Amino acid sequence: MSAATVKSQRSRFISWLLYIQSIALFGFFSVNMLPHFIRKIGTQVHPIFVISDEVASILIASCLFVTARGIRLRRRRAWILATFLQSILIVTSLVRSAHLFFRGHENSHVFFKTLGITHLLSEIIILALLLRYKKLFITVADPVSRRQSIFFFLRTAFLTVLLGLLIVYFDARSFVTPVGFSQAFEITVKGLVGISGPAAFVSVHLQERLEFFLGGLGFLLLVSSLIKFLKPTFIKTQLSDENAVLLRELLEQDQNADSLSYFALRENKSVVWSKNMKAAIPYSVVSGVMITSGDPIGDRESWPAAMKSFIEVSELHAWIPAIYGCSETAGEIWVRESGLDALEIGDEAVIDVSAFNLEGSPMKNVRQTINRINRLGYSAHSSIFSEIDPDFRGELNRTVMKWKRNGTERGFAMALGRFCDPQDPDSVITWAQHGNEIMAVLQFVPWGKKSLSLDVMRRSPECETGVNELMIAQTVSFSAARGYEEISLNFASFRSIFERGKRLGAGPITRISHKFLVFLSRFFQMESLYRFNSKFAPEWRPRFVIFPGVGNLIKVGYAILKIEAFIPEFSSPLRRRKSIL
Repeated sequence: MSAATVKSQRSRFISWLLYIQSIALFGFFSVNMLPHFIRKIGTQVHPIFVISDEVASILIASCLFVTARGIRLRRRRAWILATFLQSILIVTSLVRSAHLFFRGHENSHVFFKTLGITHLLSEIIILALLLRYKKLFITVADPVSRRQSIFFFLRTAFLTVLLGLLIVYFDARSFVTPVGFSQAFEITVKGLVGISGPAAFVSVHLQERLEFFLGGLGFLLLVSSLIKFLKPTFIKTQLSDENAVLLRELLEQDQNADSLSYFALRENKSVVWSKNMKAAIPYSVVSGVMITSGDPIGDRESWPAAMKSFIEVSELHAWIPAIYGCSETAGEIWVRESGLDALEIGDEAVIDVSAFNLEGSPMKNVRQTINRINRLGYSAHSSIFSEIDPDFRGELNRTVMKWKRNGTERGFAMALGRFCDPQDPDSVITWAQHGNEIMAVLQFVPWGKKSLSLDVMRRSPECETGVNELMIAQTVSFSAARGYEEISLNFASFRSIFERGKRLGAGPITRISHKFLVFLSRFFQMESLYRFNSKFAPEWRPRFVIFPGVGNLIKVGYAILKIEAFIPEFSSPLRRRKSIL
C-alpha cells in the first residue's frame, strides 16, 4: 500500500469520526424539544453558559459536519477549526459537568448522559488523532482566498442583519409595545446567535416564530461562511512560454507519445514535472478537481516520479486528483503508484491508414455517402498548415470563427482550443468546398512519429450531411501519401455498452445501462459519436478515468462535464463585466 493511500485512509477515518460526532451532537436534545431549539438565555440557563444547549449543539454540529469534508481533503484550515472545536467541546463538557456536579443540581445525572463521560472520551480521542496526525494536513496558505472569505462573511453578515432588521422592525404586531430601531437591532443580532432580545412578545408562538427565523438566518450565515472558508484554492491555470517550449521538446523526442499528448499545449493548462524534467503532466483545476487528460508526456521510466509530483501538488492545495482519458498502460501505473481507482469510460477510435479501404461491404454506407456528396458538387482537400497560402489561412480562420459565433466551444481532452494557428505548423487541415465556398473543415494535430489526432470539426449550417465522411476519407488518402500511419478520431463514451446493449442475450444490467445512456444521449453526444466513428471500422482503444475513491466520483464527473463545456459556466454580472473590460 502506497504512502499516499495510507495518508488518505487516516484523514478519511478522522473525517468519518467527525461526521459521526456531528450526528451525535444533533441528537443531544430530545425530539420533544426539537421545535424549541432556538431558545432564550437568562432565566433557564446559568450565566456561565453563553448559549443554550440546543443552539450550541446545532452550531457546533454544523461546523463539525462541514469541517469533516475539509479534513478528508487534508486541508490545514479544516484541521485548525476541528482542533479548536474539539478543545471547546472538551472544556465545555468539563466546566458544565463540574458546575452541575458541585452545585448538587437535581439533574446531575447529565454528567453521564447528555454531556457525559462517553462524549468526553470521544472528544479527547478525536483531538488526540488530530494532534497525532497533524503533519497530514499540509495544504498551502492562500492569502487571496482568505481575504475573499473575510469579505464574503462581512458582505453576507451585512445582508443578513439588514434582512433580519427589516423583519423585526416592521413586525410590530409580534411585540407588546412598539420597538425602536436600537431595540430592533439588538433583537436581530442576538437572534442570529440564538439569544432572545429585550422586548416582550404578545405570545410565545410569535416569539418562537421570530427567533426560529432569525436563528435560521444565523445558521445559514455560519455554514455558508464556513464552506467558503474551507473551499479549495482556486487558481487560473495557464501554459507558460517556458513550459510550452519544454513540452514541445518532449513531444519531439517521444516517438511513442499518446494520441492526446499534443493537446498538452492547450493554453489553459499548467504543468507538473518529474524531478529529472524528463516527464510532465499538464493539468487544469475545475471545481476543486485537478484534472489531467491522457498519458503523461516524456520518458516512461520517469512517469512514476511525475505522477508523485502530481499527487503532491493536489494535496498541497486540497484538490481532488483525477486523470481523464488515459490509456490502459498509464492507468495501471497510476493505480500502482498512487493507489487510486480506475473506471473504463469508453474507447478511442483509431484508423489504421494502411488498412483503410472504402471497398467492400463493411464500408458500403460510407462509400455511398461519399458518392452522393460528390454528385452534389462537393470536394475535399487536405494540406499541412505550413504549406497553406497565408491568405487562404486567413479565409479558413474567418470562416470557422463565423460558424463558431454564438456557439459553445466544447472540448478539453481532445481539443487544442485554437484553429489554423502558427503555433501548430505541423497540423493538417482538411476542408470541403461547394464550388468556391468553404463548407466544412477538420483540423488534425500530430502525435508520435507519424500519426494524427482529430482536433477541430466544424461545418456550415447549410452544409449537406455526409461531408464529414468525405473529409475523413480525404484525410486518410492524404495521410497515406504523406506517410502517416494512424489517425485518431473522436472518443466514444461507454462504447462497449452501446455495442452490447442491443445484442441478443444481453444481460439485464447491460440493457438497463444501455437505455440510460440512450436517454443521456439526448443531451450529450455519446451514441451519435459511437455510431459515426464505427462507420470507419476503426480499432477501439479503451480509455480510463482514474480517481480517488467512489466517494469522489460524482464530483470528478461533474468537473469533467464542466471542463468539456457540457455544463455552462455561470458567473456574476460583476465578474462578466470585469472579463469584458
